[in-house]
Order: sequence, then structure tokens, then C-alpha cells
Amino acid sequence: PDEALARAKELFQAGNELRKIGDCQRALELYLRSRRVVASVPNTLNAAFCLDQLGRYDEALQLYEALLTEFRAELGEPERRGVVSTIAGLRGRIGSVLVSSNVDGLVLIDGRPRGRLPLAGPIRLLPGGHTLRVVKDGWRTFEAILTVRIAETTTVDAKLEPLASTGRLKIEDERLVGADLFVDGTLIGQLPWEGALAPGPHFYSVRGGKLGSAPREANVVAGQLAVATVEAGPLGEEVRVVAQPLSAALTINSVPVGHGQWRGALPLGRHTFEAHEPGYFARTLRTTIDSTTTGDIVLPLAIDESHPRWGRRVGFFRLEAVAGYAFASSLESDAERSCSSYRCSDVSRPSGVLAGLRGSYQFPIGTAIELTAGYLHLRTELVRSVDTTYVDPRGGEERLPIRYTFHDDLRMAGVTVVVGGSYHHELSSWFDVGGALGLGVVLAESSDEVTGSASDDRRTVGVAVTNGGNAVRHAAPFAMPELRLRLKLGRLSATAAMGVGFFLVDGPPFETGNTYVVGADCDPQSPTVECAPGKKVVFEERAHGTFTMFFPSVAVGYRF
Repeated sequence: PDEALARAKELFQAGNELRKIGDCQRALELYLRSRRVVASVPNTLNAAFCLDQLGRYDEALQLYEALLTEFRAELGEPERRGVVSTIAGLRGRIGSVLVSSNVDGLVLIDGRPRGRLPLAGPIRLLPGGHTLRVVKDGWRTFEAILTVRIAETTTVDAKLEPLASTGRLKIEDERLVGADLFVDGTLIGQLPWEGALAPGPHFYSVRGGKLGSAPREANVVAGQLAVATVEAGPLGEEVRVVAQPLSAALTINSVPVGHGQWRGALPLGRHTFEAHEPGYFARTLRTTIDSTTTGDIVLPLAIDESHPRWGRRVGFFRLEAVAGYAFASSLESDAERSCSSYRCSDVSRPSGVLAGLRGSYQFPIGTAIELTAGYLHLRTELVRSVDTTYVDPRGGEERLPIRYTFHDDLRMAGVTVVVGGSYHHELSSWFDVGGALGLGVVLAESSDEVTGSASDDRRTVGVAVTNGGNAVRHAAPFAMPELRLRLKLGRLSATAAMGVGFFLVDGPPFETGNTYVVGADCDPQSPTVECAPGKKVVFEERAHGTFTMFFPSVAVGYRF
């Protein structure tokens, strides 16, 4: 007894250290182990507290009630009132199920034994879905999925059918004599064991202290004896494997372990968990169980909307915010084209942004119609110079040299509307690839803010271009194919895409006129560039030509 008490205290203190750093899950395991050695007020109270913190209110309530029934004499009046108040609060967070049956079988809920029929009263449970099983030797197991609601009692009448025939299963292992044997999730005895079971596949596992096995499958044949082996190793802590929905079939390391939930300890090492349900995409999770692994291993399944289970397929709307970087090698404007005859420098690549909203309706087959409204802004700059002449103001046929140097700031911006279609191929429940083709128009304002200078070998003066910088309005139609990769997280989505926009027609000419020197003070007897008259140097140049724009983008969306 002294050794047991010392061990219980040691586990309790270790649990306290974990609780102080906020690790209630691992602390709970130590408190429960301490209770199994020697139950006391401290380890029961702390275990109940951790269960409450972890949201396992039904189990917390069970332990708080145990404090009042098993340790009432050890509780002071303030402590008792505190426990009573906590119990009242917990009862308002749970529901219950009342199970009746035609046999005195064992009731398991979510893989955990909850009593043998007939029960003294309802079983308290957390609200939500649960897996109920009633088992009894010689009878076919009853299984049902039930939904529990807060402050309501769900009634289940479990009708079991007697087995028409049975086979026998024998399991033994010299290293695990006396270990607990679980068959189909139920503690059925200790090793070595031999007993009658319904014909067909069954899963079994053993647990003896810190040694045990993962679930294995045994096939029982009517009228025959099947002998099964055990592959045991060091076990981790108890875990719960949960499929969502609970009607999904679970497998552990390819061994079927029923529907909805499985609870138990697994050997340390790598394990594979799978969940399958018609109408949903299958889910596989590979993870390593180590000495610190506790809690739930959850496998949520995504709905396969194309499955016949859901009846007639319907489409859906999606709204996305799209933004990207737009760039081109050239706008093919006359200013840029003049570089073939002018001397050009500091030529920048046309670039900018395209952002907007995209609405789409996707049909069940994966095709969609789309409408995008947004705003495009492109800009490029360059410096160009040209050598020419002007008439000597002193008369005669002599012409004087002049060099014009211009800085062009070309812009094209405006509301952009695109209509088109797309197709997405689903590679998995969370990822698809697709393509799109859109026809659009930019309701654009284009401008070229031209500044510059005129120079000769003696003087440099500024110049002004008539109507330089004035915007021209026009419609710029384009076609844009696009490749897309989409990540889906429930109704939310994130898309990365690469589009190529082909602008199909030339833009209009700017309304630029003559180029004049600014602040001219001409001396006709000794003429310089200040005497140069107005000249059509950059006269009515075209805003853009047919050009190609590249558009890498990202989008975030919501499916209605």
C-alpha cells in the first residue's frame, strides 16, 4: 500500500507540472493513471478540471459526481458547494442517451464502455454525433449513429439478433499472458483466449501494461477454429481516431476497425489511418505515434458533389477578388517604335497592375461562365533624341542643326471588363487545375506626358509639345487565355494563375502638335536653337499598337 500511494503521488505531481505549463491533455493522462493506482480527492479533482478544460464535459461531470459520492466525507463544506456549482454548470452543457435492449449486453459509445444493460439511467454525452454499439456473446452486434442535443435525452432501443451459426477464434502469446484482449473494439477477456464469434471478419488487439498490438484482422469461418497471432511492441498513450462523418468506415494500417471512431493505444511508430464513405472523397493520414502522442486523430472527409448519393448535381456561384502584376515587352506605341530611327535610352518595360472582382457560375461538369470587372494601369518611360535642321533666320537656303531630346511618360489605364469561360479539373477534394479564356475591353485613357529640350553646339533650351500629356479615350479590346491552380479550403479558395492578354487593335493617335522652344530669345544675327520655329517632331503619335501583356495573378474566393 505504501508503494502504491507513493506511485500515485509521483504521477499526481508529474501531472501538476504539466498542468502548470498549460498541457492539460498530458496532465490528464497522469491524473487518471494516479487514480487507477490510488484514487483520492486531489487526483480526481484535477482530472475532472482537465477534462472540463479539454471540453470533455460528460467525463468531467462523471468525476465531479464521484467526488460527492466516493469522497464526500473528505470534502469540506466550501469545497462541496464549489463541486455542486460546477456540476450544475456542466449539466447545462450536455445531453444524454437512454439505451434499452432485449439482451443484457455491454454498451459502448465512441469505443468506450459505458455500462452493462439494463442501465441505471441515461448516459450523459457531449452534444453532437456519437457511435453506439451494444455487444453480447452469441448475438449480432447492434450499431447506430446517434445525434445528442443539449439538455435532451435521446432514446435508443437496441434489438440484437441471435447468431444462427458461429465459428471459433483462438488467440495466444506466451509474452502476453494475462493481457487484455479487445475484439471488435470490446474488451472480451485476457490472453490466452478462445471463444465463439459470428462468421466473417473481426479485428482484435491486445494490451498488457506498456506492451500491446495495433488492430489486426481475423476471419472466422462457421464451424471452424481460426488461430490468430499477436505482433506486440511498446505502446503509446491512448488516442481516439475520429472520422467525420461518423458513418465513415475506418481502417488502421489497412485493417477495418468499424465506423466513426476507434479508441485505444497503438504501438510506437508509423501508422496509416484511412476513412471511406460513399459520397465523400477518401482520406488517408500517415503519422508517427510517439510517447507524447495523445488526444484525437481526426479525418474529416470532403463531400464529392459529383457522387450519385447526392442526387441531381447543381452548379454554384463563386466570387473572387483578383489582383496581379501586368507587364509587356512593349506597348508598340509610335514613341517606342521611333527608337528604330531615334536614339533611345532609359527605356523601361511597360508594367502595372490589374485588379478587380470575378464572379462565376460553375456547372457540375466543371465548366463555368465568368464576368470580371476591374481596373488596369500600365506605364512605360523612355528618353529619345533626334537630330534635324531648321531654316536659318538670316535668309538663304542654309539650314542650321538642332537636336531634340524627349522624355516620354506613356500611360494606359481604365476600367476593364472581361467575359469568358473556364474549366477546372479536380485532382483532389482540395486541389484542381484549370484554364480560362476571356474576351475583354479596357475603357482606357492613354496619355504621353512629353517633356524635353532642344540643343545645338552653343545652347540648350526647354521645349513644349502642343497638347502633350492630353489623354485620349478609347476602347482597347483584348483576348486572354489563362492557366490556373486552385487550392480549396471548404467554401474558401485561393488561386494562382498565369494569363496572356493579346490586344487586338491599334490605339488612337495622341493630339500632339508642333514642338516649340520655351522662353526663346532669338538673335537673328547670331542664331541659336532659340530661333528654331515650331516643328512637327512628335506629331500625332499612336498611343499603342497590337501588343501582348502577361498577367501573373492571385485570387481569393468564396463559393456560395
